[in-house]
Amino acid sequence: MQETQAPLLSLDEVRASVRRLRRRGKRLVGQLRHDARRLVERSGRMVERSSKPVVDQVLALVDVGKLREDVQERAERAVKDLNARRARLLAAVQGQLERLTEPVVKELRTASRQVEELKRRVGQVERRLETLAKDKHGRHRAA
Repeated sequence: MQETQAPLLSLDEVRASVRRLRRRGKRLVGQLRHDARRLVERSGRMVERSSKPVVDQVLALVDVGKLREDVQERAERAVKDLNARRARLLAAVQGQLERLTEPVVKELRTASRQVEELKRRVGQVERRLETLAKDKHGRHRAA
């Protein structure tokens, strides 16, 4: 069996071929634009004759119920996500507050105990002074 080999093209021939393809592509795109414009114009005339506006015709093609359901589901997911973020943020802030206030609370408890101890001791001193004052007052009367 003999194999037929296609003759190899030179670089200039390849470039010429690419230029031709590019020109044909431009012509096709231009024709497509022209055809699309005519189709839209024809559709516009058909719309003018019909009682429905273009927007209503497009919406008739879209399943509005499904679209509404999809939007509702997305909104519900967004709300759930926001609630979860809020809960995480609140927990983080509460944790930080607890860590930050713990040393202050300890100091206040210690200070409170010290104040109570001082009250007790002042009370003892006052009672001693009263006792001494009574004894001194009693000696002065006796003398």
